[in-house]
Amino acid sequence: MSAKEKTKDYEKLKYNNLKVKKSSRPIQIAVLGSSDVICSTKAYNMAFEIGQEIAKKKAITLTGGGLGVMEAALKGAKREKGITLAIVPWESMEKVNDFADVVVATGIGWSRNSINLNSCDGAIIVQGGAGTLNEATYGYMMSKPIVALTTSGGMAEQISDKYFDERKTEFVFGAKSPSEAVKKIFELVAKAKKKGIQLSQLDKNLLSREEKQDWNIIVKDKKKQLKKEKKPVRTTKKTKKSKRNSFE
Repeated sequence: MSAKEKTKDYEKLKYNNLKVKKSSRPIQIAVLGSSDVICSTKAYNMAFEIGQEIAKKKAITLTGGGLGVMEAALKGAKREKGITLAIVPWESMEKVNDFADVVVATGIGWSRNSINLNSCDGAIIVQGGAGTLNEATYGYMMSKPIVALTTSGGMAEQISDKYFDERKTEFVFGAKSPSEAVKKIFELVAKAKKKGIQLSQLDKNLLSREEKQDWNIIVKDKKKQLKKEKKPVRTTKKTKKSKRNSFE
């Protein structure tokens, strides 16, 4: 303890009444895509420019902290002096690319994909494979704005300009260039913020099941539906019964 601290009477200090300017949280955009194993040169360069564009808008660039698209986006953001955030699956903060300002070491393996989406205001998909699809579907369930860079190929090309299912939770918009993708995601995030905090379809489903009464209604309705679908089997002809062999 320093000499200055020794003279302080912490019982009399009134930090709780001290007026300090409140933090204004910047927008956080996740860039999802291929690891270095399948990342093409084209996708890497596109992700780099996306990181640059996000930083220019004074937003935080968020990725999974690995190589490939994840590295490129953070690298591009740092090129423009932006803030970068990496959410890694490992237990160590050292297992991350060289362009992360802040590292969150989840230690939960690939389940960390959900944290990537929970921690962003919107997401941009660049190329990508199965892991990216996992993140995209989770984002869809959580009603996160999503833009897919179709010209980067991979999963981004396959899932753009469509809803994932008949619930139509969130439309996945396609974009042809990095600048178009960033412009679109900021437009979608702005619209989402105007709507205010809303429960995702997943949260609504979970909440409805927390109340026993609601759960009973769901089960009852399902039983009625199944009963209607079940039709009695009517036989018009008598079928000769099988005669079991004596050695069976």
